[in-house]
Amino acid sequence: MKPSNNLNHCKTSNNRNEIVSIEDIFDVLTAPERRAVLYALCNQSKPIDVDELSRKVASADVGNTRNSPEQIKPILHHVHLPKLEQFSLVEYDRDLGTVEIKRLPRRLKRYLQFTAADEMEACLEDVTA
Repeated sequence: MKPSNNLNHCKTSNNRNEIVSIEDIFDVLTAPERRAVLYALCNQSKPIDVDELSRKVASADVGNTRNSPEQIKPILHHVHLPKLEQFSLVEYDRDLGTVEIKRLPRRLKRYLQFTAADEMEACLEDVTA
């Protein structure tokens, strides 16, 4: 799965109580696994099973994530999904084992689109080199 530059499926939030600082944005986007989660969820119109999300993140060509889905799943569960929940970006139902995207703050969506475009360009450069 290559990062998609088409993140238009993600609804934009105008709630100013969410991510407000550039530090928050970089905190969210600094981990390639979190970016891969957001890329995957932005292309989903309904909740996704954590197992399927783990497969998508493991197959993503984002950063240097080279872990299997079995390695990714506990990291998502204990680290990345709680962080995304902390910023009200995802809804993680631990009982059902599903995750869905919430509305992204406009400012974060802008940076996410930039990182997707940049990572897609890097993927293309790697393929054509």
